[in-house]
Amino acid sequence: MARQQQFVAMWLVFAVLVYDNHGYVSNRRVKNQRPGVRSYSDDDKNIGSTEINVCALEQKTTINLFCYCDESKPYAATSADCWVFNDGEPRESAVWREFGSQSNVTKLTFNVRGTTSKTLSFVPTEALARMPELRTLEIVYADIGTVHSHAFANLSRLQDLALVRNHIVQLARDSIAYMEDLRVVTLGDNAIESISNDVFARLPALRKLYMDRNNISYIAEGAFEQLRKLEELDLSENRLTGSLSRYVFLGLVSVKRLDMRANHLDRVGPDAFAELVCLEELVLEDNLIKTIDGRGFSGLPSLNRLNLAENRLTTLDDRTFHSLDKLKYIDIRYNNLKTLTFGTVEPILERLRNSTFSFHFKGNKFECDCGLLWMNQLAIETNNEQVAREMSAAQCQMNETADGDGDLTSDLKVAGPKNGYGGGYGANKVDAETAADKSVGSSGETMDAADGSPRLSDDTQLIAVISLNEDTCPGKEQPLVDGAPDAAQNSDRVLWESTKSAAAASGLPAPLCLSALPVLATVLAIVRSRRS
Repeated sequence: MARQQQFVAMWLVFAVLVYDNHGYVSNRRVKNQRPGVRSYSDDDKNIGSTEINVCALEQKTTINLFCYCDESKPYAATSADCWVFNDGEPRESAVWREFGSQSNVTKLTFNVRGTTSKTLSFVPTEALARMPELRTLEIVYADIGTVHSHAFANLSRLQDLALVRNHIVQLARDSIAYMEDLRVVTLGDNAIESISNDVFARLPALRKLYMDRNNISYIAEGAFEQLRKLEELDLSENRLTGSLSRYVFLGLVSVKRLDMRANHLDRVGPDAFAELVCLEELVLEDNLIKTIDGRGFSGLPSLNRLNLAENRLTTLDDRTFHSLDKLKYIDIRYNNLKTLTFGTVEPILERLRNSTFSFHFKGNKFECDCGLLWMNQLAIETNNEQVAREMSAAQCQMNETADGDGDLTSDLKVAGPKNGYGGGYGANKVDAETAADKSVGSSGETMDAADGSPRLSDDTQLIAVISLNEDTCPGKEQPLVDGAPDAAQNSDRVLWESTKSAAAASGLPAPLCLSALPVLATVLAIVRSRRS
């Protein structure tokens, strides 16, 4: 009996000593841990033997990473929403290997809410390499800087990659490459400066590429050459200047929509988009485009939407809309167009009579002349309500002392304020510098500071084009455009077309102004014969 009591006493003493020692060790570990410093237990260091669950990191109070998962059991989660905070975790941290405990995750998001730029300054390739089932990956508000080669671990099943607002400046060679099922890449709202021709490789399924709101000023020829299945390319709100080479778009044989809105382009050269044989929509709104070559849109048999609004165009070549047989929408609002001739719209004239066509051109600075009279005739003939309204509301400006014949506007309908068009179109501006640059139009015209529309001088008035007729319009000959041989004849030819239709409808002979030149030639011949 005594021996049993002695044994029990010894057992109790041993238990108390073990308990106290464990408490001492635990308290010492907690006391030595500091905020923001990675500290693992001895068991944690051997990740391979314990495999800590990335969806249960709330037990690791010193790790600057936490993930909300749809399932917390190991290998059970399919969605993980992770937050990186404080100073983040360094690239070599063992925590990235812990993502292997949830290798069946198909949707992964990293949200950065750090105190410094180092919270997450890299793509966590170590974690991604352990998640082969990923379909969707998003990283937002990081400070990545450079996306390195093979940063996404060649994830063969990844379909949607979104890297918005991560201060990305550079895309290294093969940084977005070798992902056979990748379909959408979103790189918007970063600081990317250029695109070399070795960034995108082995992406056979890519359909959409969004690179809007960056600082891209250079794109290498052939940069997209391997993206033969790409259908939509967004390069809007960047810093592209001048006129792009057609070879920038080499290989983009499937692209249907190209958005280059709000860049600094100033010219569309010949065959500029000819590589885009399937292009259906082209957005060039809010650039600085002054001229478009007559063959600028050649090679685009499928184009049906063309947006050229808010540029600096003063004229359009007669060949601009040639061979664009599927075109259904044209927007040339708020340019500096001085005229819009019959020769320019002749290729689309029949479609302008069709109810499915949309044609927008308000906010330009047309000069009143006979070259605009086709608008009045079309307003009567068209079955398209939108086109009819546009034609009926068309305005032009006439100098009050034109040709020295006194006030030519006294018998015409004044349609609007004397000092501007009023209103605005669009609110997307590249930056303050571009807005200031656009405040001065070509030929020294001033632009409205609020909306970029032309502002008329004090000696001009806006006239409704519908008020013009053959007797009141100034017979101004049109200038040559890109050397087109018949451009100078547009005014007379348009006048002839419109008056011929009117005369046929009324049964009256054509106005005398159409036959004035032959009569004058005869008189001159008689005078010369008498002198000789």
